[in-house]
Amino acid sequence: MHEAPTLPRPKAEPVSLGPNLPHRFYEALHHHPDDAPIIVDFDETLWLRNSTEEFLDSVRPRWLAAMVLQLLGFVQPWRLLQRGQPNHYRDWIRVVAVLIVAPWSLWLWRRKAADLGPRFVNRPLYDALRSRPREELCVVSFGFREIIQPLLSAIDRDLPLRESCRLSSGARLRKEGKASALRRDIGADELRRALIITDSETDRDLLDASDNSFLIPWPEAQFRQAGLRPLMPLVYLVRVKRPDERYVRHAILGHDLPVLLLAFALASTEPLLACGAILIYLLGFFTAYETGYHENDRLGLLLERKPKVSANYHALGHNFSPTFAWSVATILTGLASLVAFETLSWIPAKLGLAGAPAFLAVWGAFLSYLVFMRLLFRWQNVIAPKGRIVPMLGLQVGRTLGYALVLPTTVVGALLCAAHGVARWLPYVVYRFGGERKGVPNHLNAFLLMLLFAGAVAIGGGSGALLSLQALLIFAYTGLRAAKDLLSFRGEIQPKRIEPEQEVVPTKIVVG
Repeated sequence: MHEAPTLPRPKAEPVSLGPNLPHRFYEALHHHPDDAPIIVDFDETLWLRNSTEEFLDSVRPRWLAAMVLQLLGFVQPWRLLQRGQPNHYRDWIRVVAVLIVAPWSLWLWRRKAADLGPRFVNRPLYDALRSRPREELCVVSFGFREIIQPLLSAIDRDLPLRESCRLSSGARLRKEGKASALRRDIGADELRRALIITDSETDRDLLDASDNSFLIPWPEAQFRQAGLRPLMPLVYLVRVKRPDERYVRHAILGHDLPVLLLAFALASTEPLLACGAILIYLLGFFTAYETGYHENDRLGLLLERKPKVSANYHALGHNFSPTFAWSVATILTGLASLVAFETLSWIPAKLGLAGAPAFLAVWGAFLSYLVFMRLLFRWQNVIAPKGRIVPMLGLQVGRTLGYALVLPTTVVGALLCAAHGVARWLPYVVYRFGGERKGVPNHLNAFLLMLLFAGAVAIGGGSGALLSLQALLIFAYTGLRAAKDLLSFRGEIQPKRIEPEQEVVPTKIVVG
């Protein structure tokens, strides 16, 4: 049956209270009729945490949940179901995805909720509500019943959870809204009489549905996003160290990877296999290299008068784990070495090794390279700013040329790595001595350095090394990228037009 239409009543504006004025709600609660509903939001109101985030944070192993949640945050699959804000499907997809890889989590949560429920209950609000008749008191939430009910039972078994999402129903309640669900449940008139308290503007429909509603942001409430610790590989680099630069796309995949493929994959007898090994090595390298960036920010705050640290550091920096980063880097380089040791690396043949010893030799060599680069980064982080140009040269050249420690290359391949590194180092020198590094034509500089190095090799009698398909591709690549720089730089290398000098009319000087 459909409810008979009722005449609209004037809507009272919900009372928004500051953190020091909760007494107005308690006053309204004291005078509220015993037979009228009292509707209490759960997350960050009755319970001073977000139940969904606390559940996700409780999942073990922690790194597994972090990996899933950070991957979802990058891909954002909920955008396929709904675009714009708020996205009703986000939390449901996050919880379901974590439960797929860690299905034991709900069972463990029931045990943990027995402690967390009473620990984070909003004690003044709960005590005030407990003094009221229980028949008309109910709890509502956009959180999930499977997560909230154990918490609520640990707080007070007599408090009913009237409306909430369910994992089986997805985002149905969030799309419908609490007010619509409660009208269907208790009726529009009863909802109009209800005393409502919530902390969130997302409950605007619920606040507007009652003549006696309160919007109270509780100062003790905390929202802690789950799944940020430990940060996965490259997340610190992207979100903290280089948040505005698209560093992975432009610097790692756009600059370093092509150089590595040209220098090492083209020099390999199995170039496709070498491409796969290089990709894994590259990810492992930057996973370990990130620890230097993290240390740079941490020591900058401690040692420098004007540290240049992203604002995201204070929100995310504490979630970075160097131990986890090195563990992942060790695993990734191990996988890459497993691909490389039999047919790609020069080390086993040079040392006469095969099987497990050959694999361990290649793996150990690359790990030694990572340790050396980390020590170089440490040196840079603890010396005066201008002096950092010395280790920075090693870091910039080493991040590509260092792969020669395990993979074979050619003379022209080594020259490419050196030119690439020096070209990236030059803007840093300019910056450290007070100049502006933005706009420095890195690719043009790399091409000019390649020409300079190639000329030196030819003069030294090594011109044969420059007459190969690999050399042709390398010069074509560096030349094309230099040409792109020249499009914006061409005005700086064109001769200036010299205007004809105007005839100077001598001035007559009268003496006497």
